Amino acid sequence: MSIEFAKTTISPSDLTFSWNDCKRCFWLKYRFGIVASGMMPGLVTSLSSRQEKWYKDKTSHDFSATLPAGVVDSTGLKVQSSPIKVDGEESPLSLIGKYDFLLRYEHGTYGIIDTKIVGKNNGKGDFYWPQLAAYDYILANPASGEPRKVETLGLMVWAVGEVAYDGSTDPSISFPTAYEPVEREPDRFVGFIEGVARLLLGEMPKSGARCGNCAYVSAMKGLDN
Repeated sequence: MSIEFAKTTISPSDLTFSWNDCKRCFWLKYRFGIVASGMMPGLVTSLSSRQEKWYKDKTSHDFSATLPAGVVDSTGLKVQSSPIKVDGEESPLSLIGKYDFLLRYEHGTYGIIDTKIVGKNNGKGDFYWPQLAAYDYILANPASGEPRKVETLGLMVWAVGEVAYDGSTDPSISFPTAYEPVEREPDRFVGFIEGVARLLLGEMPKSGARCGNCAYVSAMKGLDN
């Protein structure tokens, strides 16, 4: 018996937010297309677009002197992986998403950088590892074209800093920046994404213990009864 999916292409960003928040909501999105309404604050979107525009024509050393010498190869391009394998067999699922920055190093390898605007820079690498690792996986296992070898993964973080305003000119806000390297663990990600695919191929899981969406639905059902 074949399994029907409302969506068979998994977004790398869902592997950080949706996956960590609630496995049931994650499952419902891909199996039935049921998605709780949400929003991306307009201010964050505006700041992110300016951040990405500034780095677009820079070199790898503009992100961090610790990176190999290279240039920005491309920004915001959509890439898709070949089918994800589960127990050695191809599943109907694959990964698809748009990376922020792909660096091309002089010795032929690549680097992936995700840019973030945060209230406080307190270390985001572990949280965003699945998202960055997903792009590493996609480039190594593309749906079409030649594989590309990724050497580095990292976050370019702009933290909201101090406000400068003297009452006579427009106020300005500083954004202390930091490059945070994220460890490449391709074998770990293969096991991780196989587990994600196996969950989507299985029965509906339990809701997350602190899932606000599931709690809201349960409360509504209580009122209906």
